[in-house]
Amino acid sequence: MLFIASALCFGFACCSGDDDNEPQNPTEETDKTDYSKLIPGHWRSSASNDDVEETISFNHKGTGTMIYLYDDAITDWGILAEGNYTLSSNKITANFTKVSVFNYSDSSKKSYNGFTNGQSKTAVYTIQSCDGEKMVLKDESGKTLTYTKYADINK
Repeated sequence: MLFIASALCFGFACCSGDDDNEPQNPTEETDKTDYSKLIPGHWRSSASNDDVEETISFNHKGTGTMIYLYDDAITDWGILAEGNYTLSSNKITANFTKVSVFNYSDSSKKSYNGFTNGQSKTAVYTIQSCDGEKMVLKDESGKTLTYTKYADINK
């Protein structure tokens, strides 16, 4: 009897490990790649400092408004672009319909960094990684852009 009881306990113990390879919480793994939940907020470029500030903001749920702000006190350039974005898998397509480009020292200059004052611009970014606090994007030219979230979107 003792042998049979031991065999049963051993059998149950061996079978209990069959599910160990499955995620404990399947939605947790999905949330790590659901960028529509991770990107809403205000993001500052890691290259931002006292002289250069670059920020982007996304509203919520993978589609909506996006704002790009670039202000460089060293070169005297500024860009403010507003529009809509869509998110598909790891691609952000931004359609900036309001574009303001300005040079503080020479107001006749109207184009900078692929943006032209008063002209719409479409830009596609590929999300390389995003954990909700840090986001790495690659733009169409292949340039890697690293951002840190500094504020959430108020709901």
